[in-house]
Amino acid sequence: MSFGPDERISSLNRLSSDEFDMVVIGAGINGAGIFRDAALRGLKIAVVDKGDFASGTSSRSSKLVHGGLRYLEHFKFGLVYESTHERAQLMKLARHAVRPLAFLLPVWKSSKHGLWYLHMGLFLYDLLASFKNYKNHVRLNPLKSLELEPLLKKDSLTGSLHYYDAITDDSRLTIENIMDGHQLGGVAVSRCEANNIVIENDRVKAVQVTDLVTGDTLNVKTNVVIIAAGPWTEKLYSKLGLKNTPKLRPTKGVHVILPLSVLPLKQAVAIQHPIDNRGVFMIPWHGASVIGTTDTDFNGSYSEVYADNDDVEYLLEIARSTFPEFKGTASDVLGTWAGLRPLVAGEDGQAESDLSREHVVTTDHRGIVSIVGGKLTTYRLMSIEAVEAAIRVSGKKRVPRSTTKKRPLPYCDGLCSDAALEAAIERLMTNRSLSRPVAARLLTTYGTATNSVLTLAGTDPSLLKPLHPQWPVLRVEVVNAVLNEGAMTLQDVLCRRTPIFFLVKGEEAVAIYEDAAQIMAKLLNWAPKRQASEVAQMKDLALRHTLCLRSPAPEQ
Repeated sequence: MSFGPDERISSLNRLSSDEFDMVVIGAGINGAGIFRDAALRGLKIAVVDKGDFASGTSSRSSKLVHGGLRYLEHFKFGLVYESTHERAQLMKLARHAVRPLAFLLPVWKSSKHGLWYLHMGLFLYDLLASFKNYKNHVRLNPLKSLELEPLLKKDSLTGSLHYYDAITDDSRLTIENIMDGHQLGGVAVSRCEANNIVIENDRVKAVQVTDLVTGDTLNVKTNVVIIAAGPWTEKLYSKLGLKNTPKLRPTKGVHVILPLSVLPLKQAVAIQHPIDNRGVFMIPWHGASVIGTTDTDFNGSYSEVYADNDDVEYLLEIARSTFPEFKGTASDVLGTWAGLRPLVAGEDGQAESDLSREHVVTTDHRGIVSIVGGKLTTYRLMSIEAVEAAIRVSGKKRVPRSTTKKRPLPYCDGLCSDAALEAAIERLMTNRSLSRPVAARLLTTYGTATNSVLTLAGTDPSLLKPLHPQWPVLRVEVVNAVLNEGAMTLQDVLCRRTPIFFLVKGEEAVAIYEDAAQIMAKLLNWAPKRQASEVAQMKDLALRHTLCLRSPAPEQ
C-alpha cells in the first residue's frame, strides 16, 4: 500500500481539480475516522491537516481503549455501555493494534472507596459490556494482590480488583484509518492548512487551503465542510469567520516514561492520587513504564504543550505512594508527552476531571458540520454520526450505510484473534529468524503488512537492524514510514510512526536522529543542510520535552 511522496503530489493535483462531496479539516482520530467512513460509502472525500496526521491530541493520549470505569461514579451508564461495546468491536477490527491490557486496582483502608464498593462497580462495568470483556474482573485478597504486583504498599492493603481494558498506539490507529481511506479513493494531505471557506448564495462552495511545503494556495471545491480540529476547533471557527462557535475547555494531560528497571510493572495499575483523588494509570509500554495523566486547565499556545516540573512531580508522587520501594526521580524519566483534551465546556466552577467526555456534533445549513469532545475509544461511532450529519446537510439521497463495523483496518485482515496473532508471530520468528520481542512488535504494528515492510530492506541487511540495541524498532521502518505511511519529517517517523523518540534520551537519542535522517535523506533527496536541520529540530524537540526534568539553576 503506497502512500508516499508521489501520492502526495497526485493528491494535491486532485485537491485543485476535483469536486468533493465533503472536505474534512483536521486529521486526528476523528478526522481520519470520518475520512475512512465516507470513503467506504463511496463519497468523494478529502481530508487536510496543517500538521502531520495525528500530530495533535491523537498522538498524546494515554493510549487506552477503555470503557470509562470512572464514569460510573457520575452515572454515565450510557457512555460506559457505548464505550465497552466499542472497545470489544475495535479489538475485532484492529486486533493487531488494539490489544487487551490487564489492570490491577489495589485498595487500602485509606482508599476513597472500599473493596466491595469497587467490586460492585466492576460487576456493573462487566454487565454494561454484556459480559463480553476480554476477561471479566475478579476480586483478590491481599496475598493474591501481592503475588501479581509484589512491590505494592503492604500496609493496610485490603485487596484488589483485577480487570481488563485495552491499549493501542493512538497515532498508528489514526494513520491506518487515513491509509484505508486513501486506498478507497479518498484524498488525504498533511501540512495543508485551511485558510478560508468560500460561501456563495448561503452555501459552501469551496475551501481555500495552503500547501505549507510549497506555499501554493488551492481552491478545493465542495458543498460540505466537516471541522474535526479537536482543541483547535474554536480558534479555527474564529479564523474562518464562522459563528455559533463550539465552546471548549481544553485541559492538559501529561505522561512521563520511566525505565522498567525503575518502575517494574507486571501489568497496568489503576490508582487514585493521594493529593486530589484523581484516577491515574501506570502502564507497561514498549518495554518501559508510563504514568499518566494530569488534568489541568490550559491557557497557553496550543502548539506549545509540554510537561512542567509540577506535572512530573505530581505523577512521580503516585508511584511513590503506591510502591514504597520506588526511588525514581525526575532524572530517571526517559521522556514526557503532553496533549490537550478538546472537552466541551461545562458549568462555571466545574472541576477539570468532571467535564464530560461526551461529544457534540453541530450543523450549519450552509454546509458546515463540526465535531468536538468525545474520546479515542468511541471515534468510530463519532465518525459515523458526523458523516451522517454531513450527508443530511448535503441533501444527498441513497448514500450507503456505514460499513466500518464490518471492515477490519488494513493491517488487521486475517489477524482478528489471539490465536491468529500468536501463530503469525511464531511464523515470523521462524521464517525471518527474529527474536520474539522484534516479531511481536512488528506484528502488532504492521499486522499483515509485516513481510512487505521487511521486504523494503531489499539487499541491504543493515536496514533490518534496530535503531537502538535496546528497543525493537528496525531501521527499515523508517523506509516504510516515508514510502507507505505519509511521513515527511524526522519527527513524523520517530514520534508518530514509531515510539522511539520517547524511549531514548541523551547522546543515544542523537545517534538515532542522525541514523534515521541519513536514511530519509536518501529517500527524499534531502540536501545536507536539510538533513542537519531535521536533526537539529529533533534535538530541540527533545529539549522541550525534558526541560522539566532538569534541576533549576541555583539562585545568584
